Amino acid sequence: MAQQLHGNRVVFTSERQVELEDFTLDAALGPREALVRGKYSVISPGTEGASYTGLVQQMATMREHRPAGSGPRSEPYPRPTGYGHLGEVLAVGSAVEGVQAGDTVTSFANHASLAKVDTGHFCLPVPAALDLDDQRAVFVRMAGVAITAVRSANVSPGDRVLVVGLGLVGNFAAQLFRLAGAEVLASDPIDERRAIAAQCGITQTVNPVSDDLTAAVLDWTAGHGVDIAVEAIGRSELIAEAVELTRRHGELILLGSPRAHHTMNVTPMLTRIHLQGITLRGALEWLYPIPDTPGLKHSITSNYRQLLEWMASDRLIVDPLRTHVLPPAQCAAAYAGLANRQDRYLGVLFDWTTSTSA
Repeated sequence: MAQQLHGNRVVFTSERQVELEDFTLDAALGPREALVRGKYSVISPGTEGASYTGLVQQMATMREHRPAGSGPRSEPYPRPTGYGHLGEVLAVGSAVEGVQAGDTVTSFANHASLAKVDTGHFCLPVPAALDLDDQRAVFVRMAGVAITAVRSANVSPGDRVLVVGLGLVGNFAAQLFRLAGAEVLASDPIDERRAIAAQCGITQTVNPVSDDLTAAVLDWTAGHGVDIAVEAIGRSELIAEAVELTRRHGELILLGSPRAHHTMNVTPMLTRIHLQGITLRGALEWLYPIPDTPGLKHSITSNYRQLLEWMASDRLIVDPLRTHVLPPAQCAAAYAGLANRQDRYLGVLFDWTTSTSA
């Protein structure tokens, strides 16, 4: 009988209920598997938050159309959660290539102290030569979501880009558009998130509640509207508003996944898209292949490699985004904070380095 390993993981037990549970793992590895001991994992406030609050249940069309292997789905309770994991490889299967014991790797594993990772799916070593701090490297998971907005857009140096929402994904998207040479204006009603954005180099921001966003955009663009608008939250009413702020022949990138039901007259929005020649484009991460693929310029793997290099060189700023590093036993407080105290909680990590696994 194979050795049984003991670990712990974060589990949603019901709506808005989360616990740390013990589990056992068979030590025997498949040919492509790696056994990974957790260091840190990052909470995805959007996707995991929607699962935590039950909002994901409104996403019937997403359940029908999501590509195979495209991240967490809604399952009966209890269910493990998380998909941004960083850890140390303890052992590898007989057919594993490019990953070895001792490597620090990022993967799509759940929040857990131990994980078996399919290296043929995604298990990317963080190069030791980058000398990249683990608490910074784990954020590559959220930056990997954000970079699809830049990859999807026809951005050129000097373009004026509006980013709606300064959560983790919106902040990273704003930074990445600046790296691409664009001028960026970002919108968020939470003062603390705009202050964090300023520390990340996003100095032009607007509070859309206390200020007139339309007036700010038109003033910034000499009345034309932005070349590219990026909706990074997933709210239908904000998508419609962003259409009104996009110039003739401009682009609107849907980076956030629309979730909540919303009823409105869509004809004015569609009419403007039609008459102004606006391109509306989805930027779902899973539209890109995971492995490097001959004939295709970008993949999730190549995106992550690039992002790690930018993080190591401080071209992509991470540290101000990290608001909490918590022991996994405080998982209930972590998700409640992200749902209810968005002025204080933004980038939340679980620290598995003190976890006992054997």
